[in-house]
Amino acid sequence: MDKKLDISETSIAEKKLFAKAFETFNSSIEKLRLYQMKLEGRIQELTTELHVKNRELTNILQSLSTGLVVTSLDGRIKIFNRATSAITGISEEEAKGKKLNELMGFDILPSEVNEEAIQTIEEGLDCKFQYQKLSGQKSSDQQKDSEGELITLEGSTTLMRSEGNQNLGVIVNLTDVTMIDRLKEDAERKRRLAAMGEIAMQVAHEVRNPLGSIELFVSMMKKDAAEGSEELDLIEHVLSATRSMNHIISNLLEYTRPKPIGLDIIEVHDLLAEFVKFSQHFANSQSIEIYSELEAEESHIKGNKELLKQVFLNIFMNGTQAMDEEGGDFTISTVNYTETDPIVLKRFTGRIIDDRGLDLFRITFKDTGKGMSEEVRSKLFEPFYTTREQGTGLGMSIVHKTLASHGGVILVTSKPGVGTSLHLLFPQVTERD
Repeated sequence: MDKKLDISETSIAEKKLFAKAFETFNSSIEKLRLYQMKLEGRIQELTTELHVKNRELTNILQSLSTGLVVTSLDGRIKIFNRATSAITGISEEEAKGKKLNELMGFDILPSEVNEEAIQTIEEGLDCKFQYQKLSGQKSSDQQKDSEGELITLEGSTTLMRSEGNQNLGVIVNLTDVTMIDRLKEDAERKRRLAAMGEIAMQVAHEVRNPLGSIELFVSMMKKDAAEGSEELDLIEHVLSATRSMNHIISNLLEYTRPKPIGLDIIEVHDLLAEFVKFSQHFANSQSIEIYSELEAEESHIKGNKELLKQVFLNIFMNGTQAMDEEGGDFTISTVNYTETDPIVLKRFTGRIIDDRGLDLFRITFKDTGKGMSEEVRSKLFEPFYTTREQGTGLGMSIVHKTLASHGGVILVTSKPGVGTSLHLLFPQVTERD
């Protein structure tokens, strides 16, 4: 009887022990479940934070005004921000995964990222190159056939590293310095012209006086020469050369002598129509087709009709002379638009420009001639610079000076083998005018 009682008491004790163990186990499971829920909640919070930070970083990268590209160590594009797309004309979707050097057509990054290349990038790898910007919706594979603008880009590279100082990729900054370079060219040109103008004025006056005497004496000799004689031919040749020299000096004095001009509010479309009619006969004789695309709704500017006619003629003659014997196309187009590029706006000196930009009237003269190299384009408006044997090199200089006297700006885009476009920008007439 006592033995049975001991077994029963042992069984009860074991049951209590098991119950206590299960209770402890259940409590631990519950605690683990709570820890898991807290851990899942924290993971969710961290995931949300990471998503927000990534979105903020993406917004920052996309909002940068300079082009930013992030590549892997083998040069494949991972990030291609909005500014880079605007600069190159290539969308981010099209750029991702491609090698940067192949996409840009220039070795911005070393072809092989070895220790030496990493050291070079770490010390700062800078470059400057010409890039043909894509126009319209063309893909990068069609770039060679594109007629996009040729721009100048500057690139600088830095290494992207982890907290553990591990190399993760390369960051490339791209900046369009086309207009900055042109402003520098303008400043340098003005400096040279100021010095040249002083010298040219003195030389022109010194040469013109004896030149007048030569023409007078040769004219007197002509009266004594017999008709049809060799002497008369020589005299005529000297007179022709003297008058040619006098014409060049007169152009030089016209260019260097500051002269106030009268500006009136004029309707440019009427002036262009008159110019086309005047030029049509010459164009027909040279197998040149003139096209007019006058789309501007407002074409009134402050200008001088006679001077602008001379500008149009100089540009037309330059364009036609750039074409071959088979002729070509010469297109005149106009448009109204608001300029917001601060680099272009800086060229409109003496005008009050608000945050919205400047309303402009643009005339574009486009030819299908042989185009210009970057070197020729940079010297286009320098006096006495010409690529023609019989040219004086003053025509386009006078064009540049006339635009400046009208408060306007002239921009040039050109591609060898395709042609040249000259963009004449005039401030539109306002109520204050």
